[in-house]
Amino acid sequence: MNTLMLLSPVSAWLVMLALSARAAGESRLPFAQLLSLRHLFWAYALPTLFILLLQQLGMIDRLASLGLLICLLSGCGTSGAALARNTGTASGSVVALMVASAAIAIMTMPLATLMLLGGQEAAISAFVVLVALVLAQWLPFQLGLAWFHRHAASPALAGNLERLASLSVLLLIALIAWRELPRLPEHPDIAFAAAALALLLGLVSRRATAPHQGLESMVVIRNLTAATLVASQLSAAASVMTALCAFGVVMYPVALLQVWRARVTRKAATPL
Repeated sequence: MNTLMLLSPVSAWLVMLALSARAAGESRLPFAQLLSLRHLFWAYALPTLFILLLQQLGMIDRLASLGLLICLLSGCGTSGAALARNTGTASGSVVALMVASAAIAIMTMPLATLMLLGGQEAAISAFVVLVALVLAQWLPFQLGLAWFHRHAASPALAGNLERLASLSVLLLIALIAWRELPRLPEHPDIAFAAAALALLLGLVSRRATAPHQGLESMVVIRNLTAATLVASQLSAAASVMTALCAFGVVMYPVALLQVWRARVTRKAATPL
């Protein structure tokens, strides 16, 4: 866990600095259009109720439920943003959804920790999570935004920051997979719940991002850097990290299937 505690905040800083470079270069970010009640319901409220229902039915335990909820609330992942840009989605919409989801993560992940962790240490753990998110997400974004407003990031610098951020995320995912994948066969309940959550996000992603097109992958691919940052702060994190790994395994195939399906649909709609 010590390696994850070291790598996850470094990765979070790189991700948020890269995001701040993008945000500083946008003249206007359409927050009001993206953060509608419709989006909050389909992208957050309904999946949260689904996770809690699985827990209530006894299909997963409380810590696995917390792990999946951390994944859901962690915000949009960098891979989802890259897929959205590759489909021709406006950069301003991609950046706005990334920034908004990161803010939601800072507000909701400590609350989820407080409610689901349980025990006497719940309040302390929630406070530690809040501090970690502020220091590793809010602070680098604000510092980067202030810097890049004064010194505009060149395309080369912005691209290099994004490549470093993506590399750090890949290293983090590889480390989690190496540690947790051997445990997944012992937890078919967690694997099933993670797959069901990813599929649900895939099904509701179009409704969550309508009328905008091309943002669906950002609803499915979550910010595993932030999720790992939070999970690594918890003392009882075994099931939490297993749930995180299980969701990370299935979210990419679901998102790639979405992109493939969208391309097939566009080609079918294009007149010959």
